[in-house]
Amino acid sequence: MRTVERALGVFDCFTQARPTLPLQEIVRRTGLAKSTTFRLVASLVDSGYLLRLENQQYCLSFKFTRLAGLVQGTLSIRDVARPVMLELSRVTGETVTLNEVEGRQRICLDVVHVMSPLMSVTKAGTQSPLADGATARVLMAHLPEPGRAAAITYAARVARFRREDLVKDLELARKRGWAVTHGERVLGLTAVSAPIGDSEGGWPWCITIAGPTIRLQSRERDLVRHACRAATRISRQMGASDA
Repeated sequence: MRTVERALGVFDCFTQARPTLPLQEIVRRTGLAKSTTFRLVASLVDSGYLLRLENQQYCLSFKFTRLAGLVQGTLSIRDVARPVMLELSRVTGETVTLNEVEGRQRICLDVVHVMSPLMSVTKAGTQSPLADGATARVLMAHLPEPGRAAAITYAARVARFRREDLVKDLELARKRGWAVTHGERVLGLTAVSAPIGDSEGGWPWCITIAGPTIRLQSRERDLVRHACRAATRISRQMGASDA
C-alpha cells in the first residue's frame, strides 16, 4: 500500500506547467529519499508509466492517454459525483444538487433529496437563469473571460444587482472557494455551494447544499466545510490538478 501511495505521489508531481521533471525535482516534490525515488522512478519507467527523455528528465507516458480514454468513455460527472452527493446528503440531512453552467443558464444535473416537512425541491434537468443564489455565484466566479464579464452583465440586469457589488461578491467567492446565500433566489432558502474542477484546469460544475434558512443558517460553517470537502473529492476524481 505504501508503494502504491508513493507511485501516485510521483504521478502527482507532473502538471501542465511542468510536464517534464528531472529526478532531483521529483525528489523535492515527493519528499522521498533520492535513492528511494530513483528506484521508484526506474520501476515506473520499466512498467511503461514514465518516459526518460534525452535530456535525462522524466514525463508521463502515453499509457495515461489510453487509460484516460477508457475513463472518459465510461464515466460522467454524474457517475463520479453521485456517491459523494449521497454521503453529503446523509451527513448534513439536506438536499444536495450537482450543477453546471451552459450559456446564461445554470443546469441541475443531479439531485439527492431528503424527506423533511421543510425541504428544497429541485428536479434534475431544471434550468434557471445564471443570476442569483450561491450556485450561480460559484459558477460565474470560475467562468473564464470574456464569458465571465458577459455573465456578470447579464446577472446584474436580470437580478437587479449593482455590477460593482456583484463583481466583489464573485471575487470573494473565487478567493474563498465557496459561496453562501440566504433567501436571495428563493425567500427562506439558504444555499451553500463549492466549485468542482476538471482535468483541463476549468471549474465547470459545483455542488450545492440547500434547505430552509431557519435550519441551515446556524450550521453555516459546518455546511461550508462539508460542501468544500465533497467538491474537492469529486474534483480529484475528475482529474483536477489543484483540488
